[in-house]
Amino acid sequence: MKKYNTGTAKQIVERLKEEGYYLTESSLRTWVRMGIIPSARCGRKVYIYYPNVVRVLQEGIPEIETPESVTNGIRQLY
Repeated sequence: MKKYNTGTAKQIVERLKEEGYYLTESSLRTWVRMGIIPSARCGRKVYIYYPNVVRVLQEGIPEIETPESVTNGIRQLY
């Protein structure tokens, strides 16, 4: 079976397992929702670029900048 660099979350998780990485589909979907891993939507499907996932697994999750309006995890309302 030919391996493509782009796939759905399920396809990416299966390929990761084949190549010795362990990541749950739920974690991958959460990272996509948080914007840690870029993705493209087509209808209800979300397509993910495999090398981006491997990069995050090898280098770790990048620091997410917190806006100044957020203090102690609570956003101040005006």
